[in-house]
Order: sequence, then C-alpha cells, then structure tokens
Amino acid sequence: MKTFSLSVILLGGLFLATGCGHLDLKPDGEGDRVLTGTVNFHTSEPLPPDTVVTVRLLDTSSLSGSPLQLGEQTINHPDGPPVPFRIEYSATDAQLRHGLNIEARVSYGGTVRFYNVNGYALTLAKVADPHEVWVNQAGKP
Repeated sequence: MKTFSLSVILLGGLFLATGCGHLDLKPDGEGDRVLTGTVNFHTSEPLPPDTVVTVRLLDTSSLSGSPLQLGEQTINHPDGPPVPFRIEYSATDAQLRHGLNIEARVSYGGTVRFYNVNGYALTLAKVADPHEVWVNQAGKP
C-alpha cells in the first residue's frame, strides 16, 4: 500500500513538473521598437512647399482619458504620396496586446487637409510589419 501511495505521489509530481515546462517565465518585452510604413492619400495636384505630414503612435488605454504619445515623426515637404515614415518608440508587450493607435495628418496652408478616419492599430502580432495608413480629405466622407 505504501508503494502504491508513493507511486501516485511521484507520478503526480512528474505530471506537475512537465505541465509547468511550457510556461514562459521571462518578463514582457520592453524597449526600443520601430514602427515603419507609409501614409497614402489621393490628390490630383502637387503638394505645396509648406506640406507637413505628421504620424503619431498613441496609447489610448489611459484611465485619465488623455492619450499617451509614444512616438512621432514629422515629414516636411514630402514629394507626394505615398509618404514613408519611421517612428522609434518604447512599449511593453502588454501595451501592444491591448493595441496602440496610429494617427496620421497631412496639412498645408496652416490647415489639416487629410487625416485618417479609419483606426489603424498596432498590435503585438503586427509589431514588425510595415503599416499602410490611408488618410481622407478633411471635410469629405
């Protein structure tokens, strides 16, 4: 009877030990990351010399209601669409699992002329992919 009980205990310990072997005990990834992609829009006219494209990466999960800006790139006088961007930022895996927002705006003459109507999310699954962000003309659906 003692041998049977000892065997059950050992067998149970073996199952517990093998079950824990797949757990990832390393901390969430943090640190320097890079977001790349293009801002795309339709325009029939050349862009004026004062054109500015601004792309921001935002964490909107804050309880305060104010988004936290994790990175930004401003491109002055781009040649035209598509406009490539590259943003260096720091984010935890937890932030990326929740999703971060990519915001893009094109302005000239002191006015926002294009902005993204659709939401573009950066997630942990797509962190290494280049992102194509389409912006719509301001004032048009």
